[in-house]
Amino acid sequence: MPLTRLPLNPSYDEACDICDHWQLNDWQPLLDIIIDRHNITVSQVSQNFEGTNPVFELTLNSEQSEEQAYIVKVLAPNWHSQFQSEYHSLKLLNGQDLGIAVPKLLYSGEVDNWYYLIIEKLEGVMLSSVMATLALENKLEIAHALGQFSARLHRLDVAGIPEIKLDWPEFVRLQRKHCYAKRKKQQVPTALLERLTSYLEQHISRLDTFLKSEEMHLIHTDLHPGNLLVAARGGHYRLVGIFDFGDALVCPDPLFEFASPALLFAQGEPGIFNAFLDGYGYREERNNGLQQHMMVLSQLRHTGDLNYLLHHVPHCADETRWQALESKFFPL
Repeated sequence: MPLTRLPLNPSYDEACDICDHWQLNDWQPLLDIIIDRHNITVSQVSQNFEGTNPVFELTLNSEQSEEQAYIVKVLAPNWHSQFQSEYHSLKLLNGQDLGIAVPKLLYSGEVDNWYYLIIEKLEGVMLSSVMATLALENKLEIAHALGQFSARLHRLDVAGIPEIKLDWPEFVRLQRKHCYAKRKKQQVPTALLERLTSYLEQHISRLDTFLKSEEMHLIHTDLHPGNLLVAARGGHYRLVGIFDFGDALVCPDPLFEFASPALLFAQGEPGIFNAFLDGYGYREERNNGLQQHMMVLSQLRHTGDLNYLLHHVPHCADETRWQALESKFFPL
């Protein structure tokens, strides 16, 4: 018998409606079960409305723990793969020194076929909330630190998390097969859509370098300002935390990591993306071939909306050719 009024097997639309519209009172029975199950003494529960999935903050009684608060992330059965990605990533990262904090995984479980993760709350504010106030110099420092973090992440031994390892050649094949239909559904402009297949055919070979490589990397895939935490120190904001590993995966192509910082952090500013590459220690040529490689990966990406990027990255909304977008999406 269900313990809450959450549906055991919601449709996609039903799950979206619940996640988008349920208020704290609706979620309280689930949270009470989770809190009781893990013997957490809580003084306050609040709801965070900034994420795609339902997220809650549990303020702890100070005598119970050194941590001031825990974060509870709830995932519908429809997004079990996101639970798997975050659970296995954070389990691997617990105790690792990446130079930048990532949340410690404390507890996890399932109630009525809905999954949850309990993680520590990190210090800092989202970079997206202060980005507009930062000088370019400060953005370069953050980008460099993000590149260093990515390099450390990619050097980890991922043999212990086969659950989120992609069959990379098969992934590329299937994403290429369904790319046109997916981007059409996202309402990518007709002029670009008509050139999509030919662009892929012309540049898909850029992926050959890593296509059958046996060296695997944990890729966060979503290192954008909304998932980066910064704190003011010495008159500058410093990168202090990185969260949301819900789209993380294991694959052989490290460049799959580069797209989000280029598109959503650099936003057309070459200095920012080059600072990220410097921090990463990227030693290959920074040329149009790199831009084409990342463009193909972005077109094939299993998550994300290309139409959103066209309107979010400066000076891209009116472009009709993928070649013209290469330097704007991935500024070098």
